[in-house]
Amino acid sequence: MKKFLSMLLVAMLAISIFGCAAPAAVEPAAEEPAAAATEAPAAEAAAEAPAADANLPLAGLKIGNTIVYKGDVWCALLAEEFEKQATALGAEITVEDGDLNAETQSKQIENMIARDVDVIFADPATFDGCTAAFEKATAAGIPVFTYDSAPSYEGIITHTGWDNVETGKMVGDYVLEWVKTNMADKLPARIILLGNYASEHCITREDAFMEVVNANPDALTVISRQDCEGNREKGANAVTNIVEPFDIVVSVVDNGAWGAVSAIEARGLTGVKVFCMGAYGDEPFRALRDSHPIYEACLIVDPAAIARITLDSYTKYVQGQTEFEKVTNIPLYICNTENIADFYSFPNG
Repeated sequence: MKKFLSMLLVAMLAISIFGCAAPAAVEPAAEEPAAAATEAPAAEAAAEAPAADANLPLAGLKIGNTIVYKGDVWCALLAEEFEKQATALGAEITVEDGDLNAETQSKQIENMIARDVDVIFADPATFDGCTAAFEKATAAGIPVFTYDSAPSYEGIITHTGWDNVETGKMVGDYVLEWVKTNMADKLPARIILLGNYASEHCITREDAFMEVVNANPDALTVISRQDCEGNREKGANAVTNIVEPFDIVVSVVDNGAWGAVSAIEARGLTGVKVFCMGAYGDEPFRALRDSHPIYEACLIVDPAAIARITLDSYTKYVQGQTEFEKVTNIPLYICNTENIADFYSFPNG
């Protein structure tokens, strides 16, 4: 009897033990709602952290940017492109106006270093005017990317620009062929050349243009070289003050070109044409589309492309790329009434 009772107690104990174990086996299923509840805050945190978004590769990064001169229409468009595109990538950016002054830009760069920016973009007014400031940035561990105007400083990561020698040569060759076609009976064509002597890359364009002129004295002659300082009013004044007859004005920048147009209109001159070594946007392109009687042609440089390539290079740098081409130049095109539709889509018709 004792043996039977002992066996019965063992069986009841076994039932008790395994009876408790069975619910434990299904506890994970019972806890699934709780697990899901803990995942929701994590998902919300991911949504609040844009750095994890592949579409925002520069999220949380601060870009310091000094551009050569916002008073130039093309540079103003480029500044807008940098701000728009960098913001779309998640970065915080401010594009400061260098006002054609290397000392001003150097101070801006030093202030950027003090603000602890993550990167410095620069369009320097002169080849070596910002070298000391660039060296300070490199010493502080801040990478330097340049665009438009290439500096002499070797410590940059990469440069995005347009070939200024090629610019002057392309415009020179175009003007040469234009005068041969349109002024064959009264060559050489008399040219006013508007420079921008505070900007060394503009001087490079002018010098390259002059090489074409000097190689073709029977077709081209420059009767006056003036400094428009990248300014419409000064470009207009320069053209207004030329008393001898002229056939063509060539400007290294579009502000100078439009200043020349206004002076030619004010003087009532007919048959005089204006050519520009660098332009972009609604104003020059509408003029070409509408066959402007004075503004004849321009070399076009897309500011969106320069901003895009510069930001793409920096994005690759952030993602770990260490090897870069020292210089990337965007393609250049001469634009006139006949081909403007190939290069520009007009907003609002």
